[in-house]
Amino acid sequence: MDIGLILRLISEKLRDRTTYVLALIVGTLINLYGQLLVPWFRDGGNSFLVFAEEFAERPGLSLFSVFLAYAFPFCVGIYSAVAARYKNRRIESIADFPERKPDPVFRANLDGSLVELGANTRKLFETYNVDSAQKILGEEGWNMVKADESGQHHLTVRFEPEGAQYIVRHSPTTNNQINVYLTRLPG
Repeated sequence: MDIGLILRLISEKLRDRTTYVLALIVGTLINLYGQLLVPWFRDGGNSFLVFAEEFAERPGLSLFSVFLAYAFPFCVGIYSAVAARYKNRRIESIADFPERKPDPVFRANLDGSLVELGANTRKLFETYNVDSAQKILGEEGWNMVKADESGQHHLTVRFEPEGAQYIVRHSPTTNNQINVYLTRLPG
């Protein structure tokens, strides 16, 4: 268990305004039900009068029950949000992987048109006016990637504008697109 990550997730949730709004709404509904509706259902009298009498007789307990109605949804909200984020941390990490990877990562249609780019890839492609898979892999390289429907083979391409060589790996998707992962070779 990564305590540092859990504390960071709790801190993020505490800075989220919706945490407090949700606790306020749910806490108010719990208080309305418990403090006003239940006494009214029991004897049909004036619920506000019953609450005032209870508050006068036992102010500490009355305040505690009102507080608890707000604290419960607040704590449950934080716990459920943190538990879900902690459980799905690997999925989140994979989802933002293209944004962190320094080497180019992109998705292209079968015609080579670009569908999705990581942030670093976008900068590189804008610098060298790359607007299709063919412009970075070459026509022959792109045809080899398209032909390998298993995604098991890789190739090496030289990107002349940058003067760099890349190993190209790819993964076909189910919607006739191809994920392309380039790794720059040293030198």
